[in-house]
Amino acid sequence: MTTADHSTFHSDSDEALKLAGFYVGTGLYGIEIMRIKEVIQARPYPVRPVPHAPDIVEGVIALRGVVIPVVDLRRRFGTTIDPELERLNKLIIVSVSGRIAGLKVDRVLGELRVAPTAVRPAPSMLRPASHTMATEDMFSGVCRVGDDMVFLLNLEALLMASGGK
Repeated sequence: MTTADHSTFHSDSDEALKLAGFYVGTGLYGIEIMRIKEVIQARPYPVRPVPHAPDIVEGVIALRGVVIPVVDLRRRFGTTIDPELERLNKLIIVSVSGRIAGLKVDRVLGELRVAPTAVRPAPSMLRPASHTMATEDMFSGVCRVGDDMVFLLNLEALLMASGGK
């Protein structure tokens, strides 16, 4: 059994990495839980398109008087958009380098606790379809949680590629 096999959904260790797990299509992804300001249902917030915005930026929403760009991770990862799941979409509002953005995802799984030793570098031979950013930049690592592979997002690189400089 490898070290990665020891990662679990729940760990009592204070040293465990606390991640928010979410699905985009069938893929399971994670971000550091401390980066999240809140998670909201996407449906009540109409997204206004922004002319000349990068393709993965769906537009902006107004949340309690604050204009927040919405990055559609389905577009970023080239995942087919299932109209049946559209009503379930969530927006994960994150803070990155003093800026706020909304990540549109299909479903939020909840908190994942992972042993730091279980996180491995993202495979360097993988490249996103657009080739605008290397995978090792977009993903800060990968680990196993149960039978699932979880890709850890590097929010700084993701949002920089989205035009959030």
